[in-house]
Amino acid sequence: MGFLSFAFNAATVVLLMFGVLVLGVVLFGVREALAGWMGTSRATDRFRKFTSYFTWGTCIAALVGGFVLYVTRGPDPAELERGMAKLFTYPSNRIRIDLNNVSEAQRHELVRALQPLLASTSREFYQRVTTRRGGYAVEVTLPSYYRLTADRLEIATGESFGNGKTMPVLFPQVLAHAANAAAVPSLPAAIDAQIVAGDQAPVPLSLVSKTAELMVLTRQTLRGTQPLPAPCLMAIQAQVPTDHFEWLFGADRNGLGKDVRLQVNAVLGVLPAGTYELRQLTLLGSERKRVLWERAAAQGHVSVQLGLAPVGLRESPGCEARLLKQLDRAWTVTALRNVSPALASAVKQVDIEQRPSRFSPWYAGFGWVAAQP
Repeated sequence: MGFLSFAFNAATVVLLMFGVLVLGVVLFGVREALAGWMGTSRATDRFRKFTSYFTWGTCIAALVGGFVLYVTRGPDPAELERGMAKLFTYPSNRIRIDLNNVSEAQRHELVRALQPLLASTSREFYQRVTTRRGGYAVEVTLPSYYRLTADRLEIATGESFGNGKTMPVLFPQVLAHAANAAAVPSLPAAIDAQIVAGDQAPVPLSLVSKTAELMVLTRQTLRGTQPLPAPCLMAIQAQVPTDHFEWLFGADRNGLGKDVRLQVNAVLGVLPAGTYELRQLTLLGSERKRVLWERAAAQGHVSVQLGLAPVGLRESPGCEARLLKQLDRAWTVTALRNVSPALASAVKQVDIEQRPSRFSPWYAGFGWVAAQP
């Protein structure tokens, strides 16, 4: 970058001096033409002397003004490096998303849903500028670009996957599950299930499908937030008969213990029967027992939040991807629909180029838009 900055500065100085030279030649030429038209006289001599001073003054003012403007308004090293990357192209991975026949509003909603991906694949240029008084850091961003048409969303990453930065670990799986998600039948609003815990009598309940949430997928990936590492669970709310209030309250306060399972009944043509580990159970509402009971009695059921995981899934690095693979696709699509209806309905097919190619928005054709960093 040091040589590039030196070369740019040297070229700027040479061009500035050349421009001033051309300006001087033009002004002297105009002066000689006017003097020739005026003929020979004392007035002509005074005109020549005046125009000589004027020409030299103009050239010096242009030279000094050009230097001052360049020093005060010229690009800093980081901006220069970004400009050179656009000028000579830079390595970028392409992501092509073929779209279903959806409305323009849904297409723009898809772009908003993918903002975390666009922001995470931008490229940062950082330079330290040293001055007599110390120094300061300059940081600029080369954003990812996207181009949206009626049937396709194209993304060109600012940073290539193999250049120190990669896509968020779940985005390839998220996009893969979003492909043709519109063809997956919707789950019914309520799904029958029961909690099985050792010698305890089974606790029947009704799962509320519109509350299904893959915790890591939706909170860290689609919404772009960065909470503390979340457990690899599917969160879902359920309604339990009030007869089991005491057991639920005890499980909420004292923990569930080991080997507690949730058996989910099959939904014909949509969801097969399955068994999951029940790792979290939380009563929704006030922490006071009396208030919880009064609300449950008024509603006719106890509202709880469950944290489920496929049997045998361990919370370890990479468990997020394994969670997506082991869950039935009906659950993953339902979670996508709950957090981002546009993503679940708009994506038809996804093609991610793993090998980068050269890209610049200046040469790639019309329609490319810089994503917000």
